[in-house]
Amino acid sequence: MRKGWQPRGTRRLWAWGLGAWLACCLVATLHAAEPDAPQGLTLLTHAGEAPPMSASPAPDRRLADPRRVSLGLSPHPVWLRLSLPPREGPAWLYLSNPLLKGTRLYRRGGGGAAWVEVDAAAPNSLSGGIPVSRPVFPVATPGDYLLRLDSAQALRFDLRLLETGELHRAWRDLMLGQGLYFGLVVGLALYNGVLLFGLRDSSYLWYVGFLLGSAAYFLCQNGLLYRVFPGLDPAVNEAMMLTSLSWISVCGLQFCRRFLWLQDEDPRVDRAMLMLWPVAALGVVLAWEQPGHATVVYFSVQGLLVLGLFLLSAGRALGRGVRSARWLLLAWSALVAGSSTLLLVTYGLLPHGFWSHHGFQLGSAAESVLLSLALADRIGQLQYERQVLLAEQAKLHDMSYLDGLTGVYNRRYLDEALPAAVIQAEGSGAPLSLIMLDLDNFKRFNDGWGHAEGDRALQHLVRATETVIRDIDPVCRYGGEEFVILLRERDASQAREIAERIREELVSRPLTLRGGGVVPLTCTLGVAGWRPGESAEELIARADGALYRGKDAGRDRVVLDGASGGESTPPVPG
Repeated sequence: MRKGWQPRGTRRLWAWGLGAWLACCLVATLHAAEPDAPQGLTLLTHAGEAPPMSASPAPDRRLADPRRVSLGLSPHPVWLRLSLPPREGPAWLYLSNPLLKGTRLYRRGGGGAAWVEVDAAAPNSLSGGIPVSRPVFPVATPGDYLLRLDSAQALRFDLRLLETGELHRAWRDLMLGQGLYFGLVVGLALYNGVLLFGLRDSSYLWYVGFLLGSAAYFLCQNGLLYRVFPGLDPAVNEAMMLTSLSWISVCGLQFCRRFLWLQDEDPRVDRAMLMLWPVAALGVVLAWEQPGHATVVYFSVQGLLVLGLFLLSAGRALGRGVRSARWLLLAWSALVAGSSTLLLVTYGLLPHGFWSHHGFQLGSAAESVLLSLALADRIGQLQYERQVLLAEQAKLHDMSYLDGLTGVYNRRYLDEALPAAVIQAEGSGAPLSLIMLDLDNFKRFNDGWGHAEGDRALQHLVRATETVIRDIDPVCRYGGEEFVILLRERDASQAREIAERIREELVSRPLTLRGGGVVPLTCTLGVAGWRPGESAEELIARADGALYRGKDAGRDRVVLDGASGGESTPPVPG
């Protein structure tokens, strides 16, 4: 695995977390037994504002599933007739859609009145203080009832006949599922908010805005604001819900633009996204000024355009080789799947049920996690690229201090390292010595064997030197065939011994030529020990002087600077 790149474990953790969250939602929603439902649920032909005058209004058709109603959008009130069986104890007629706050219930009347309205349960009027965020009606009397539905939103809901305990359980299940969703969204928003301030990447700003917009939408869609504001006008709740959709659209578009660098990488898609800004702004105006079915249709078209651009931008980015775009494509696909169920059930093209009712929210949850994974993937990728860049910079930095032929340090390194070593020696009082060596008769060797063999002779000298010295003692090519060895914490006497061992090592291992044959090599070494108060230039000048005295004396010898203790004796012929 590449250094600094560890997204696999993170992705696995996120995947398990998402799977556990979805499992909890499913279990929490489906574990309870199916509640009772009204009998003989019939759609009437009557479409007036008031209930029909007749005690037996004309039916249109009988609904196949009285528990799950999906009638799509309707420009006029819709009337349903239902029959409630006798029950022991109080019962409640419960509609699961909080957007149907204008729903009215009528029971068969007496004394000349065909139908009498049943008052809906008031907020916090139920035992246990359950906030009534959905239409709930007390139905103690069995018999025939009429249900009037009138809403700008889709007429889709679960219709249940519940006892008080079952009503408590329905509310508990709702709060459990919503708590899981909002806990996930808030956690992701906080985490990515911290990353926003740390990384200063605007992608995180728009992602957090997207999350908060999603949370606001589902607060309104699920009627949770009624828990805090029992007197909230349903029209205001619906306007806030649609406004949240526009906010989600804008934040999602901006997220795509920033995350995928569309302005530079895909200008046409970028311009198309910018063109949807005024579309989203007009949607906000319509939500507040012109609520109704036309506005719902407008937002449906807006949503399809936005989702289409989401998928298009991610797909094209994946085609360009943007690896993080795969998570983006998965995220938008999850949102499209959830949104599609919402749109189909809104227009009555899909039966109302668990997945059609909660599909959009489940898709939003999956999409939120996958978008976070896309951001995490890009962080890992950027970290890896940064480490590669730093490694390349370090390599270039090292190369600028290395000799290309021999692989040892160059003159530039020595010019920086020697003054630093002198300062360190002055501060610590530790000894410091220098060896300067030169390959004997190198010009004659080049003239006789060629420059290629001359280069090999220099490399051979370096290898012989490195077998003697420590790894911490830098060897520097000073120029041509001259080299300098910097010996920290070694006095002149110790440096002289090291120099003699280098000379002997080179003599003992002659150079084997490429064309065959063996050529002995020798070198002359000058040694100088640093004296307090002496500069780096003065130290290297004394070592250089000792080297040239050795050459003048006949080569193949070690010479210790006279001011540091005299000269070595010449080597004894073998």
